[in-house]
Amino acid sequence: MKPKISAQRNMRNLLLNIFGFLLLWEWLRPLKVVTDTEDLAVFVVFIAICFLLLFLQVRFVYSALIKGILILYTIRSLYFENAFLDPTWIKDFLVDFITNIGFLFQANWWEMTPMFRSFLFFILLWLMSYLLHYWFTHQKRILLFFVLTIIYITVLDTFSPYDANKAIVRTVIIGFFMLGILQFERIKDQELTKHLNIGKKWAVPLAVFILFSTTIGYVSPKASPQWPDPVPFLKGYGQGNENGSLGGMKKIGYGNNDTNLGGPFIGDDTVVFTAETEKSHYWRVETKDMYTGKGWQLSYQAEKLSFNQENTVLNWYEQKTGIEELNAKVQMKLSYSHIVYPLGLTSVEADPDVYFSVDPLSEKIQTFRGFDTVNLQEYTIQFEQPKFFINELKEVTEPGGLEQNRAFTEVYTQLPERLPERVKKLALDITQSQANRYDKVKAVEDFFQQSSFVYDTQNVAVPRSDQDYVDQFLFDTQTGYCDNFSTSMVVLLRAAGIPSRWVKGYSQGEFISGDLYEITNNNAHSWVEVYFPEFGWVPFEPTKGFNNSNIFSYDLSDIGENPNNEAPQTEPKEMPVEESSEPETTPTEESTTSLFDKVINLFSWKSFFIFLLSVILLSYILFTTRKKWIPLLFIILYKRRKDEDVYFKAYKVLLKQLARVGMPRKEGQTLRDYALQVDKFYYGNDMEKLTHSYEKALYRKDNAEIEWQKSVELWENLIKKISS
Repeated sequence: MKPKISAQRNMRNLLLNIFGFLLLWEWLRPLKVVTDTEDLAVFVVFIAICFLLLFLQVRFVYSALIKGILILYTIRSLYFENAFLDPTWIKDFLVDFITNIGFLFQANWWEMTPMFRSFLFFILLWLMSYLLHYWFTHQKRILLFFVLTIIYITVLDTFSPYDANKAIVRTVIIGFFMLGILQFERIKDQELTKHLNIGKKWAVPLAVFILFSTTIGYVSPKASPQWPDPVPFLKGYGQGNENGSLGGMKKIGYGNNDTNLGGPFIGDDTVVFTAETEKSHYWRVETKDMYTGKGWQLSYQAEKLSFNQENTVLNWYEQKTGIEELNAKVQMKLSYSHIVYPLGLTSVEADPDVYFSVDPLSEKIQTFRGFDTVNLQEYTIQFEQPKFFINELKEVTEPGGLEQNRAFTEVYTQLPERLPERVKKLALDITQSQANRYDKVKAVEDFFQQSSFVYDTQNVAVPRSDQDYVDQFLFDTQTGYCDNFSTSMVVLLRAAGIPSRWVKGYSQGEFISGDLYEITNNNAHSWVEVYFPEFGWVPFEPTKGFNNSNIFSYDLSDIGENPNNEAPQTEPKEMPVEESSEPETTPTEESTTSLFDKVINLFSWKSFFIFLLSVILLSYILFTTRKKWIPLLFIILYKRRKDEDVYFKAYKVLLKQLARVGMPRKEGQTLRDYALQVDKFYYGNDMEKLTHSYEKALYRKDNAEIEWQKSVELWENLIKKISS
């Protein structure tokens, strides 16, 4: 029976619990970078208390009670404003808990509320701390968890923005200390002694060895990466996409998490909803205002407002925007607790007891029945489709309207402090020659229609931890899909001082018949809205292969007064996506496109693997037939040479070929004896003649060239005979 470490409250057990807590903490650190988790301190404190209770050997009943109260108190602090003893929040918590239990049994993970997810995460940490304590206290094993931690950290460092340089050092130190302590305990058990303790004679050398070796490894020079970054194709470590993932890649569709954009995705033709509408248009879900350098998030949590039917919360247009009143009937095929709607929503007709909760910042409209979210299967929308006249938009040359509010301008011209200067310079280069806002915006929009930009959903890169998402797309890859194009346009506009925001939802979908359109996950899309004083938010479409639903035109009644005498224009209808067959250079002299990026753009991954397999196959064939073609190669190299050294090199080649076919020269064997052995095997005397000539050239170097001319045919015949 395997002996166990008794759970004693001694220094050894205290050290193991401290190191176990630190090791589990390493699993929490990346969550702030790779997820939406903001406050990790509450989780860290919780696992610290879990390990403390385990070390103090508090009885399970009391321990569970303490942890339960701590979980409830933390959830109350995070999600409720009521006092802890106020029964109101407890009632709301229980209602939310029961509702989410239903979602849990239905496997409807994405409808679970953040509060319930936090509760489940606390339970997971509770179990993990206990299991970890059991492994190192009773089983005396930590290697598996230590290795898993290393793998977890390194994978996140490779495939996410998380920087694990310091984490890997901390983890190695913690893991080695735990391995050393547990090895000492196993030795104690094997020796069947209880009197052996971790003292200075053992602990000090262990600490010195671990710290010294770790320090040497940390400060030693490291070679730069020898292989190209695999992330561009393998990205998809899980950015919270509601439609899940497959094979390590994201699946296209609407998702909540946009904090880390980039990477390829696979298509999904699952129907999300159908719509009966008179005119095609984009379908909005939400907007986001804060660009982080890696993706998008909301700059603050706005207080949610509600309406029953008439939209009394959101306004998109101002007095100069022309409108056409339309309606649409939506039938959902997938269940969501939010609605999809066109720009200019005025009202929503659904069940009488349903009301709509709106986030004024994101403009996401969620559906509620009482205190519970509800997934509508059918609803009717009334909306005002805008008509923007180009000649009127061109009259906007100065800030005005909502821009007079400083807070508005700060929100919608926000850029990260570390945005590369070349992005700002590019924005000015594109827009500085334009006299009005519309022309500036169109210049940026048209910039992405250059042949150097390629629409692609597969070979899409992920920025490194120290790299800006937009900077990478504009100057390195120029290959991506709607998120790359739309985010880059917003950043360029903001760098030029023009208020703009990022919008996500769905494109028009596929026309079926009559007024019916079918919208699938493949139609998930993002685009840009720009603020124009006296007009409001105006949508623009930078993504290659998409258009702007024909909402722009010229006011013909005012065309005679058009100062530029421009002819009426309309936007082209949606065209198929065009992809460049060859990689192009970036649009500025500051291009940093690498040779590897050009090769990736030129060849698909399928072509790359076919090429790689061909190289491997060719290498195998060449290796297995080397006894045949290597001699022929040397014949070509040496036969026509006439210098004094060629004879000596050619003879050595002959000896190597004999060794290659299984007849090597023995150590100490003379050349003449070896020549007789070869001639005996091949039934001739050519090797003896050649060796006699070689010795003359070797000892009388002044006639080496003459001897080679006499013996070159003899050498060639021997090479061919040996290789046949």
